[in-house]
Amino acid sequence: MDATVKHQCEPHDCEDTRDRILSAAQKLLADKGFDATSVRDITSEAGCNVASVNYHFGGKDNLYLETFRSMLTVLRDRRLEMMGELMARVPTPSLEEFVETFAVIMIEPLVGDSRGRMFLNLVSREMIAPRLPDGVLVEEFFEPMMERATAALARVGPPLDTGSARLCVMSMVGQLLHSLKAHHLLMDLGRSELVPTQHSEQIAHFVRFTVGGIRACAESKAGEGTQEPAPEVLS
Repeated sequence: MDATVKHQCEPHDCEDTRDRILSAAQKLLADKGFDATSVRDITSEAGCNVASVNYHFGGKDNLYLETFRSMLTVLRDRRLEMMGELMARVPTPSLEEFVETFAVIMIEPLVGDSRGRMFLNLVSREMIAPRLPDGVLVEEFFEPMMERATAALARVGPPLDTGSARLCVMSMVGQLLHSLKAHHLLMDLGRSELVPTQHSEQIAHFVRFTVGGIRACAESKAGEGTQEPAPEVLS
C-alpha cells in the first residue's frame, strides 16, 4: 500500500494502532534518535504498516512532535499542579521546603521506570540536534514551569529580582537533570558505588547546595542595590 493512502478502520482499532505507534516511537527515538530511526523501524516495532504513520500523524516529523507532546504534556501538567498545591499551603512554605519540593516535582516522574529514561534521552537528543518546530519545547513545556517556579521562589526566598530568581531556577533544573543523567550513566557502566543508594540523599544535598546558592545570590544583589518587585505567583 502507498504510504500516502489512508485506510479505513474501526475507531477502537484506529486508537489502538495510534497508541502502538506512539509507544514504539518513544522507545526508538529515545534510543536511536530521529535520523537513525526510520518510519519502517517504528511501524515494525508497532506491528502495523508504513501507511499508518501518514494516516495517524501526517508523517515522521509530526509523529516526532506528537511523541514529545504525549510524554511531556502529562509531566508538565502534573508539575504545575504540584507547584500550585505547594504554594496554596498555609503558612507559606520556607525556602528549604520549596527547594525540596521542587526537586521532588522535577525528578520523581523520571526515576524508577523506563518512561523517565526515555524522556531524558529524548530531551537530551533534542537539545543536541533540534527537530521540533521553533519554540515548541520552550513555549509549551519549559516556560510554564519556569514562570510558576520563578514566581514561587520570589515569594518564599530572600529578596531577588526577577532575572536573578529565574537564573536560580534554571540552575536548579540544570543540577537535577545532570544528576539524573549521571546517575543513569554510572549505573549502566556498573559503577553503582559512585552514586547515592537513595534519591533522598541526592535531594538532601541538592537542598543544602541550592539554598546556600540562592541566599548568596540575594546577598550579592542586596549589595548592588538593584531590587525589583517580586512577581505574583500564578494560580
